[in-house]
Amino acid sequence: MPSVRGAGRGAAASLGRGGLGLRAHLLILVICVLSPALLIGSITAWQLGAAYQEVADQGLRSGARGLAVAVDRDIEVAVATATALAGSRALRLLEDATIPPGGAGLPAEDEALADVVARATAVGEAFGGWVVLVDAAGRQIFNSLRSLGTVLPRPNSMPWIEQALATGQPVVTNLFHGSVSGQAVLAVVAPVIPRPTAQPPGGVPPIRFAVILAFDPARLASLLGRVRNGEVAGLIQTADGTILARSVGHAAAVGTPAPGWIAGPIARSASGLADGPSLEGPPIVAAHERLDRVPWSVVVTMPLARYSAAWRRPMRRLALGGAVALGLGLLLAGLLARRLLRPVDALAREAEATQAGLPPPPPQGRFPIAEFEALRLALDQAAESARVRAVAEGRLAAAEEAAAALRTERDRARLYFDVAQAVLVVLGPDGRVAGINHHGLAVLGLESEQAALGRDWFRDFLPERLRGPLRQAFLALHHGEAPETSAREGPVLRADGAERLLVWRDCALRDDEGRLVALVAAGEDITERRAAEQRQTVLVREVDHRAKNVLAVVQSILRLTEAERPADFVAAVEGRIGALARAHTLLSREGWAGGALRDLVAAELAPFAGRPFDAAAPDGADAGVPQGSARAGERVWIEGPPLRLVAEAVQPVSLVLHELASNAARHGALSRPGGRLTLRWALQAGGRLRLDWLERGVAVPGVPTRRGFGSRLIMATMAGQLGGKAHFDWQPEGLSCRLDIAADRLARPPGRDGPAEPGPSDEAQGQPATGRLIGRRVMVVEDEPLVAMTVEAELRAAGCRVLGPAGTLREALGLLEAQGDQPPDAAVLDVNLGGYAAFPVADLLVMRGVPVIFATGYGELPEGWSGDGGQGRTALLRKPLAAGALAAALCRLLAEPPASDRGAAGPLPPPMALSASA
Repeated sequence: MPSVRGAGRGAAASLGRGGLGLRAHLLILVICVLSPALLIGSITAWQLGAAYQEVADQGLRSGARGLAVAVDRDIEVAVATATALAGSRALRLLEDATIPPGGAGLPAEDEALADVVARATAVGEAFGGWVVLVDAAGRQIFNSLRSLGTVLPRPNSMPWIEQALATGQPVVTNLFHGSVSGQAVLAVVAPVIPRPTAQPPGGVPPIRFAVILAFDPARLASLLGRVRNGEVAGLIQTADGTILARSVGHAAAVGTPAPGWIAGPIARSASGLADGPSLEGPPIVAAHERLDRVPWSVVVTMPLARYSAAWRRPMRRLALGGAVALGLGLLLAGLLARRLLRPVDALAREAEATQAGLPPPPPQGRFPIAEFEALRLALDQAAESARVRAVAEGRLAAAEEAAAALRTERDRARLYFDVAQAVLVVLGPDGRVAGINHHGLAVLGLESEQAALGRDWFRDFLPERLRGPLRQAFLALHHGEAPETSAREGPVLRADGAERLLVWRDCALRDDEGRLVALVAAGEDITERRAAEQRQTVLVREVDHRAKNVLAVVQSILRLTEAERPADFVAAVEGRIGALARAHTLLSREGWAGGALRDLVAAELAPFAGRPFDAAAPDGADAGVPQGSARAGERVWIEGPPLRLVAEAVQPVSLVLHELASNAARHGALSRPGGRLTLRWALQAGGRLRLDWLERGVAVPGVPTRRGFGSRLIMATMAGQLGGKAHFDWQPEGLSCRLDIAADRLARPPGRDGPAEPGPSDEAQGQPATGRLIGRRVMVVEDEPLVAMTVEAELRAAGCRVLGPAGTLREALGLLEAQGDQPPDAAVLDVNLGGYAAFPVADLLVMRGVPVIFATGYGELPEGWSGDGGQGRTALLRKPLAAGALAAALCRLLAEPPASDRGAAGPLPPPMALSASA
């Protein structure tokens, strides 16, 4: 009799002759699964490599760009210094003087010239160089390196001297060797512009002298030393590739030609990347950036090995990780194949024994794989059926096997139905719920399946506005008038009355005669995702709106500003854009909730006054000085009550004040010594604001014959954006201007509905009668220690008993639990506690009737928040908290009756927003 083991091998052999075995199919399956993953991984690795290389390139470019800005700024300082020295009065008196070289035989103003020489020497030492005065013939009048009277050689910078004298503009030289110092230097040549009285009739006088500020290129080499460790920076002339300065080895490199592989690119383009051998030999990668002021380029280099490692090292790690993951996957696949093949071999041997009529092999226990275990049980039943075939012909065993398979399939289907992470609903032909999975119960807020089975889906689980249309659509599907499958988006109604938005995919099941058996609907909950998309859309639109507004204003300034000289145009544009920037800084600091008028006035006038404002009265004038006045030096004085402008009025008022101040600096009280400027403001009848601009100490020739852009801007802004007028009075002792601004451009303090009027009470100005807070128990929850200390101090000063402060959500819940049956009288909560929202604490407080103040930097509370019983007495204070704002909000909330006393029904209104800066 052949053995069972031999029979199993025979069966396996016959299977092998019939085609590929299970092991080969498993291997093919693993290859099919891994191939797309390997392909996607390779593409991703390639893209990551490119991204890492781009990061390394941007690092080098940003370093070169930053150094270029620094060198440009230093050159601008040198040009401004040389120009200022050339504009000194003593030098401008030399047009008519005859001065031999070396300064021998100075004119009558020699003392003033000597003072200029001393100033020039100090300026040269400050720049680490020296100053030279030359005439148009190239003779050195004086050189701060030599004493007056010394005969000096002809300077080597004549091309740039001639350019400066011809154009009347300062010129920055390239690298040359000084005729006196004998070293390689850079210089700024500034022409000495003749004084107006020296101009000949009917012509422009020639420029006879020029000031040369020469300095060592090592000054720029120190700027180039601000690079990261391992990087080297250099400064190269764009035209000929001469090295001007170098952060490493400057003395050896200055004046030498740069390598051709970098000299060529910097001559062709303003910025870019190149690579080649360094001056020391090893290969490097270089980023270059051209300066704006002079035709030079800054070059920042990095060793090629370090540059390559910045993006190759992550790639190698990624490749190694991928290889390890692939190896582990293949190992696990092999183990799984072995686990699958063991029961297959056992089943093959058992089937062979059954076919041969042999006793079955000894049992090996339950198979770990359910399908194979079911197959084993089926084979056992088949063997038993064969033994009793004479009695029942095997029908009973076959029926039992079919029943077992049916139960297995039913249980498996139910498991798949319940573990799905989507809402699965089965509706009967009458529209009632025939089945729902666990996830669907969670979305609908139901405890068990029994709470949903048999209920009308359209009546009980859909909003009222959609019940009729969707029921009609279901009836159309029932009668075969609608597609069998469909996709749609719609809400469902939870047990608590809230709505959830889902994306549905429906499929109709019909019997052989076409009658509807059931409708299977699968839904994905997209409520949070849709809300996040809407918030993101609003945020993007707001940012786009504000950015376009600012760009539009700047564009108008550029188009409408008028000036005869480019320098005047630049100064006017910079001043107006600076006014915009200061207004935007104030609005950003105040959370775009308006701004204090005093802060805006001080910010606009301080640059013209030359110093910040203080609250002290002038010497000898302390008595009777109005409260709220301030001064900047002895020339500018402001006074007026504390008022706030709405956000829309901050920028227009800033521009108007800037135009008045810039006019005063050019032509009015701030243009000469002895002039004084006073700005006063006060509220008028009806809540309008009046500002009086008074200039004294300057002679006004009369009313201007033409109206410039500044005047037109003031008149248009006052009428169009501020709802008022500007009145100009050109008096002989100075300009007087009255500005009238509409009442609705002023921000009203909290709690006031009408327009602002002079002389309000303390409580109306945000200073509450804090006596009602004495003895009140106030809970404080704040994760910032300094802010918590400030809130605690203000509450204690108002007579409150402070509970806390608590710095985390856990501490806040513990603090509230510790109060037992005696909840606090009020609570001050920070919305964000170290990344966790404080709303669980707020819910508990609101349900217990405790007033809650949210102190936060957000502009509003996140939408969707509410307590289980609706929002009670709540308020929103924006940080930073103004003095008295917290006490005012507490007094207002404690004075309101609880929701039960007001007879409120249903959800309460959202929390009121109180300006913390009012």
